[in-house]
Amino acid sequence: MTREERKQEAKRRKEAAIARSKAKSRLPGEMPTDSEDGSEEESDDDGMPANPNYTAKARAQAAAPPPAPADADAAPAASSSSAAPRKPKDASQLSRREREALQAQQAKERYQKMHLEGKTDEARADMERLKLVRAERAAAEQVKKAEKEEKDLVAKEKKEQMERMERMDRQRKAKAERGGKGKK
Repeated sequence: MTREERKQEAKRRKEAAIARSKAKSRLPGEMPTDSEDGSEEESDDDGMPANPNYTAKARAQAAAPPPAPADADAAPAASSSSAAPRKPKDASQLSRREREALQAQQAKERYQKMHLEGKTDEARADMERLKLVRAERAAAEQVKKAEKEEKDLVAKEKKEQMERMERMDRQRKAKAERGGKGKK
């Protein structure tokens, strides 16, 4: 093969690759085939995607828009309130994952209801802890009240003692001014 023929062959391969990439745009999940990778080898399975798990059914699901809700008026209300998901009319139409998710949601709601009523072990333990905390707070409040009363009593006694001392000092001064015992 001459140099000129090799150039023409390379040019032809390049144009063919460009035409293939334009004709077949890659969908999500498809991997490039060996010929699209830039390798020189030609493969027999040009129509097959590199990912064997990527099938025509998956391609159709990816291309299809998501199913619209049955009630067009109820859809905005359901999306705005996240309190409870809508229940389908027939549970047999749900997939296993959807059914398990629905059962898990219902179990969670039942548990929350029982918890609020105080019927679960966790709620009982919480109530016991709350009783202990309340008892501790009440005891601490009583101790604080007793300390305050004691402090007030000590302050009152100290004040009375100071008043007695001031009275005695005044009496001594008054006696000294009148002319006490040994001053004449």
